[in-house]
Amino acid sequence: MDVIMSVLTPENLLLIFAGVVVGNVFGTIPGLNAPIAVALVLPITFSMETLPAICLIMGLYMGCVSGGLISAILLKIPGTAASIATTFDGYPMAKSGRATEALSYGAFASIFGGIFSSICLLLLAPWLSKMAIGFGPWEYFATATLSLVLVCVMLRGKVLKAFIALCLGLLLKTVGSSPVDGVALRYTFGNYNLESGFNLIVVIIGVFALPEIIHSIKNIHAKVKPMPVKRRLFYLPKLSSIKNNLFTMIRGSILGTFIGILPGMGSGAASLISYSQAKRTSKNPEKFGTGCEEGIYCCESANNATTGGALIPMLSLGVPGDTVTAIIMGALALQGLTPGPLFSMNNEMLFRAIIFSVFVANIFMFLYQITTIRYMAKITEVLKSYLYPWVTVFCVTGVISIKNNVFDLLYLMVFGLIGYILDKNGYPISPFILAFVLGGIIEENLRRSIINYDTFLNAVTTNFGFGSVFVILAALLPIIYGINYIRKERKHGG
Repeated sequence: MDVIMSVLTPENLLLIFAGVVVGNVFGTIPGLNAPIAVALVLPITFSMETLPAICLIMGLYMGCVSGGLISAILLKIPGTAASIATTFDGYPMAKSGRATEALSYGAFASIFGGIFSSICLLLLAPWLSKMAIGFGPWEYFATATLSLVLVCVMLRGKVLKAFIALCLGLLLKTVGSSPVDGVALRYTFGNYNLESGFNLIVVIIGVFALPEIIHSIKNIHAKVKPMPVKRRLFYLPKLSSIKNNLFTMIRGSILGTFIGILPGMGSGAASLISYSQAKRTSKNPEKFGTGCEEGIYCCESANNATTGGALIPMLSLGVPGDTVTAIIMGALALQGLTPGPLFSMNNEMLFRAIIFSVFVANIFMFLYQITTIRYMAKITEVLKSYLYPWVTVFCVTGVISIKNNVFDLLYLMVFGLIGYILDKNGYPISPFILAFVLGGIIEENLRRSIINYDTFLNAVTTNFGFGSVFVILAALLPIIYGINYIRKERKHGG
């Protein structure tokens, strides 16, 4: 009860609601997304208590993922990657004059998937934390390493580019003083500003926000005209529609939660996989792509279920499930907290309060969407010539507020250029960010393992358990993928 009351204070409820509103705006506007939204508010959380800061961030996270359905349905432009598959049936339904129905289906499926994954978070995160309580440095190193390898291997068609982005993230994480001993200075080139390494917030804002602004300059004066939306007090689907698609939402939520747990997969992948699965098992697969309500239910339940799924490994193992949870890990670190197996034991009240704040954020998201859909649709008409200058101002102000150091602005521009080059050439950003977040954990725990077992080989053989199994898997997965890729190429060549 104390946990529930700590979240249900007027301040925290207001922050969750504010996060949901701002998150929906960022999700609705194509080009803005959850990582950018969370990164921009991180400087604001410096002066806040831990729980209020988390309430604001969770509201943003839930709001962003769901907000993308509005532009996806009305414009055929997914506001976020999570809503790519929603366009397949949402836009045809809107074109046929059923925009209101499509938006109501998406809103209901969103809360269904979000609540489902929140229950999984409540049940699985404490259990995983207890299971991992005996983790030593070797197990931490193995878990983080396997997570990064899985991120790359699962990006079909971009595996090599993903590994290159991953290595770049790990390399840039080594800038500054060495971990454990803190004696050696690496890649500082005599500049004292680099002795503490690159700030995570600056890196995230640079890699995500600035490249998107640069991309959007060519279309800065473009205008859009969304589909007309009928005026209603509440936008709710019919009970018969919910009943007919209940199994579809359950299946999509299970898929989304599982995919959310897997590092680097993300809500976009969950949405697409759920859509293809629903189409394959449907009694009327020919209706998919023509304005089928099942196509909306399966996508939106899956992509919103990834939020709770991605928080499970972050809270219980200290391994982020996606880019946003990697940023949330950074937010907790700024508050002096380290997610992982001991987090739930040392901060039990906060741990449960975070989970409960996810429940509340999903409920607020649903209530907000069913009452304001027609107003949110107007946001898609905002000229980017007004929008992006303000986003740029927030980026610069947020970076300056961290340390009041002009040098941070210099490497903000450098990381903006890095993000632009990676994105322009088809290199995925998620492995880069996850490597930057987990790089410190990997290096520190590898060094501690070598100190304990003299050599890396001794660590593998002497402490053989699931940690060593994870390391072996991390080494074998790229090899297996490479062999399969060569076989496919030879078949096509033959």
